[in-house]
Amino acid sequence: MYIRGQAIGTTAMKRLGTILMALVLVAALAAIPLGATAALADNGEDNSNDNADAAENNSVEPGEQLTGVVGVQDAEIDGEVSDRTFGIKVANAASDEAKADIVGDRLDEIEQQLEAHEAELEELDEARENGTISEGEYRAEVAKITAEKANTERAAEQAGATAGELPEDVLEERGINVEAIQELQENASELGGPETAEIAQSIAGENVGNGVAGDFEPGPPGGIPGDDAADASSDDGDDDEDEDRGAGNNSADQRP
Repeated sequence: MYIRGQAIGTTAMKRLGTILMALVLVAALAAIPLGATAALADNGEDNSNDNADAAENNSVEPGEQLTGVVGVQDAEIDGEVSDRTFGIKVANAASDEAKADIVGDRLDEIEQQLEAHEAELEELDEARENGTISEGEYRAEVAKITAEKANTERAAEQAGATAGELPEDVLEERGINVEAIQELQENASELGGPETAEIAQSIAGENVGNGVAGDFEPGPPGGIPGDDAADASSDDGDDDEDEDRGAGNNSADQRP
């Protein structure tokens, strides 16, 4: 667990370092004379589009961008904890029925999260249009919601994988449909469209939505009581100790 915490901290520091470097670059670009900037804008339609994108990014204040980065990383850590908790519950469930109940509860959470993401994005769009929030505030909030949306997508994938391993009659008794779970996953992936993903990446980098630790199999983290790998390692250690004792006894028997 300490190793994972260290990995999370390292990832956060790397992303924060990237953002700080980006802010230094933005400050340097701001020092370019207006005449030079105007000359660059005359290089055709493609360059005009690029300049428009740059103008949007430059409208984000450093504090707003930092708020977005922190929001993204907090969301990713929350998603990791949630996924781990679900995996441990499933691993500790005593029966298929109990696992199905856990999946059912997870699906209720996913549906609620999807509705919340959609409502929040709509509110943000309205707030930007009526000038209630700045462009920078809008983009920072969108970045955070994008990370949360990715968490929801992974949660649906994880729930679907678990449901796929359970008997169909058990799932039917609880009204759980694997295809419906896949549809939830697709809805989470498509929510907001590519523009939302681009905005999030402009705030917190290309890894937004990838999570903290990557993919893992449902179940308890390695190295805790009840983990098969840890038990097997312990058994191997006991066997090695027995062999060492046996070798020592044999050596003692061979002494005059």
